[in-house]
Amino acid sequence: MDIKSINRFVQKGFLSTHTLGLMGNHGIGKTSYVQNTIRKIVAEKHNIPLERVHVISRCVSIMDPADLIGNFQEFGGRTYSCPPSWIPTCKEYDDQMEALYQANGKVYTRLTKYDDIYVLFLDECKRGNSIIQDAIMELLLEHRLFGVNLKENTYVICADNDNAKIYNGTRRDPAQESRIKNVTFAPTDKEYLEDFKNRVERGEIHEVIPEFLNKYPEFIVLPTKTIEELSIQGKKGPCPRDWTQLGECLQEYRRNGDDITSGETSYLMEIASSYIGASYAMKFANYCETDRKNNIDAKRILNSLDESYCQYLKATFTATPTLAVPTAHSLLDRVKKTKLTAKQGKNILAFLECCPNEAIAAFVKDWQKDAKDQYLAWRVTPPRYKIFNKAILNTEIKNGTRSAYDNWVANFLKVKNLTVADLDNDDLIIEG
Repeated sequence: MDIKSINRFVQKGFLSTHTLGLMGNHGIGKTSYVQNTIRKIVAEKHNIPLERVHVISRCVSIMDPADLIGNFQEFGGRTYSCPPSWIPTCKEYDDQMEALYQANGKVYTRLTKYDDIYVLFLDECKRGNSIIQDAIMELLLEHRLFGVNLKENTYVICADNDNAKIYNGTRRDPAQESRIKNVTFAPTDKEYLEDFKNRVERGEIHEVIPEFLNKYPEFIVLPTKTIEELSIQGKKGPCPRDWTQLGECLQEYRRNGDDITSGETSYLMEIASSYIGASYAMKFANYCETDRKNNIDAKRILNSLDESYCQYLKATFTATPTLAVPTAHSLLDRVKKTKLTAKQGKNILAFLECCPNEAIAAFVKDWQKDAKDQYLAWRVTPPRYKIFNKAILNTEIKNGTRSAYDNWVANFLKVKNLTVADLDNDDLIIEG
């Protein structure tokens, strides 16, 4: 469920007597959402200032039952439950306890602000041990702890990771599961990018983060299958929290007069890999050094490449040949996600004709490896065969002997029953 939909639920359907569960992978913003967005919505629902809504956050995974239930106080041969100080208790309980304390010559301190609203946020619930799982049952269903009611209009919200294959934690039994109204926390790419943009405007993160993620939105939240594969391999991949923290790090470099997003590819890669993992850091660093630095637009290449941009690409790759391979990879990332039109197919060929042989070979080999059927569907004209073979085959003539490339041309023309002029005809569709 996206943020807009969850907001609607919290605003118009979520009752303080119910318990909300936010489910999703790690680092996608569940905690931040509760501490910021839900807090604002609750303030609006109850028509009170934001500062009078208190989010009390506790990590269940490190709790013992006593941390949740509290302790007991003995008066006149009876024991009375005393919840921990962070629990917002109801006024009736505090009145009763104050009377008991005064009757026994003691002072009772009221900690709850009865005119305010509390949001009790229990993070990592499923990571708590089996004893704490039992201890929170009453809290989840009745909003009560060992017989002590929470203050009226106290909201209880849980957050958990929901993939038992890759995350530690106990599995809830049906009785506990029924106590929680679980929603899948799944903000859209657009919602994440808007959040990153707002953080840039507040000076919190470097603007390169939303710039990169606008181009590669698939890296904002990795698919669960990818997370599982990385987990098995013992490798790290990015999540929205990692991108935010990397942005904060790069902004801190800038504040200290050392912007490492330009001209520091190797160093930037090392720093970024500690946040988002090595393979993603490599792509991020290459983007900073190529696309961002030279303003090469893979989207424009694929969709609207014209002669003037071809001339720009040729000049750029002639001046800086090392830019060609990263640019080719950037284009291929976009190609593999696209159902190619005839125009886009021609644009790919025109781009490759601007590239040095190394970039052509890298592009085609990776395309064959990652999306062979798509590549074969594209390679249906003579120049599309020609561009790759000319890049990988020796074109040098020695001692009057034909080059490897010339031999390929002769054989190709014979097998396909073509003429030399046909080699440059991208409108001629050939079979096989």
